[in-house]
This record gives sequence, C-alpha cells and structure tokens, in this order.
Amino acid sequence: MPFAENIGGRNWKYQQDDAPIHASNATKNYLNSKNVTVLEWPLMSPDLNPIESVLRIMSRKVYENGEQFYSVNALKTAIESVWYNLEPEILQTLIMSMEKRVYNVKLRNGKTLNY
Repeated sequence: MPFAENIGGRNWKYQQDDAPIHASNATKNYLNSKNVTVLEWPLMSPDLNPIESVLRIMSRKVYENGEQFYSVNALKTAIESVWYNLEPEILQTLIMSMEKRVYNVKLRNGKTLNY
C-alpha cells in the first residue's frame, strides 16, 4: 500500500484478476478494510496486467549473468534488491501502456499480445 501511494498518491485503484487465489475472503476483507477500490478484471489476462511485465523484468534482473542461488535467503535478498531498485520510469511506462494494451486486446478479440 505505501508503494502504491508513493506512485499514485491516494487516487489509485487495485487491479488483479479474479483467479480464486486472488479473490479469497481474507483478501477481499483486507482490501475493503483499507478502502481500496478494486477493478473488476477478467480471469487469465496477463496482457492487461502490468505486474506480469514487472515480474518478467525482475526475473531477468535477478538471474542476469547466469546467477544461481543456493539458499532461499539469498534468492529473497536478490528479489528484494531488484524490487527496491526498479526504475520508476519502467513502472510509469507500463502504466501508460494500458490504454494501448486494452485497445490491442480488443482488436485481437482477447488473444494474447507480446508485451
């Protein structure tokens, strides 16, 4: 929540698909208790979900140069380092790409895009 507020201030909405793992009562209750507005979103829609792109970017950075991890703590440290050092411009670019993504998904009748 603090991260989202740093990027979008107080005027932001939470976007996730309605996959059962994301739509538990505990999750819904938590978001409701924090007055978070949740967008309705179709199942299995990675082209419309910027976090999927963020996760791919992070994965490439975590494992760049053939990096291997031999403990959970080492991997966790690497992931956290990449997360906290993501350039804000990457996130802003992904956010700004949403209108184009929605348009292209509509043009392709819901078929997958290459983002």
